[in-house]
Amino acid sequence: MKEIKIQEKDNFCLCSILQTIFKEHQIQISQTEISGQLTKSRCGFLVDDSAIKNFLISQGFNYNFYWYNEIPFNESDLLLKEMNNYHGVIGIKTHTYLLNEFKDPLLTIIDPQNSSLINSDIFLIRGEMEKKGGFFGLLKYIL
Repeated sequence: MKEIKIQEKDNFCLCSILQTIFKEHQIQISQTEISGQLTKSRCGFLVDDSAIKNFLISQGFNYNFYWYNEIPFNESDLLLKEMNNYHGVIGIKTHTYLLNEFKDPLLTIIDPQNSSLINSDIFLIRGEMEKKGGFFGLLKYIL
């Protein structure tokens, strides 16, 4: 299991996940510093604007964002396999989770609120996304 530092504030789930991914590449940056680089929204931070993309590029990452219903060829399993090989963020409603492992169709995600593991399958996750909204984020370290 990946080690994740619990989110420091109620709306810092994305900041916690990014901090965890950065740490794997020896990039030390606080959740507060990360939050200062992102665009605030009602319930946290935007995941699909130029601020997050530019920030991730500045840290050496390529970022591909997909709403749950805009996945290339509608093949979430292919995307999750790639996310498993690099870094993956899964958003459901206004909360984000870190992809820990994907073995089609089963996946394990980590909740940054309390570092708990959630075991599910892609069909249940996609169902939640369809009801509540959601996204997939693929991060690749390119430096």
